[in-house]
Amino acid sequence: MFCTTREPYELSPTASFGLYLDFYTRRAGLTENKLAVCARINQPTLNKMRNNRKHSMSVDTLVCLCLVLGLTEEEARDLMARKERAFSPADPRHTALLELIRVYAEKEINYTADRITLSTILEDADTYLIKRGFGPLPNCNLQGEGRTGGSRKGGRRTGK
Repeated sequence: MFCTTREPYELSPTASFGLYLDFYTRRAGLTENKLAVCARINQPTLNKMRNNRKHSMSVDTLVCLCLVLGLTEEEARDLMARKERAFSPADPRHTALLELIRVYAEKEINYTADRITLSTILEDADTYLIKRGFGPLPNCNLQGEGRTGGSRKGGRRTGK
């Protein structure tokens, strides 16, 4: 379970990704498990991210968290910077992801819904990205079915 009850103004500007994630999760009224379900991240991976044992993660994975938590653009940029990630103004996909963050910051999300409904929170974001010619956001729940999302137009690149 997440452990911080601090408000963001009580968190140091140098506070960890995990402390900020804790705060935003509590603010949304979510548990760690519900956050994992909504963001389509498996629980062990979320725990490693939160406890700073997973350093390498994609912008897309962080965006999934930001969208589910309803973060503003400023909050999203700050949270991503705590994992040394940023949006590139030269990347059209990043522009689309920022647009999604603005939309989801205003969106009403029912976190009291059942587990299956919670797992569909990011489907509108997937539809938005696909309509613009990009692949969907990552989804660990569909990896076994051949759909993981990805940052490249048209999905993941296969090896030679």
